[in-house]
Amino acid sequence: MSLDAFLALLVYAFVTSITPGPNNLMLLASGVNFGIVRTIPHMLGIGIGFLVLLIAVGLGLGA
Repeated sequence: MSLDAFLALLVYAFVTSITPGPNNLMLLASGVNFGIVRTIPHMLGIGIGFLVLLIAVGLGLGA
């Protein structure tokens, strides 16, 4: 993978992780209902799942 493509992937991953979407709305609701401490596993699960998805697509499993 070229450096340009890798940087584009990093920018895309960052932007999609901070834009309001279903995951961020679920975290908002979970934080309001259960508190921040009990929402941390949910946050870690979303982050790890997104990383696994990016790695799988990067390895060509989406083709």
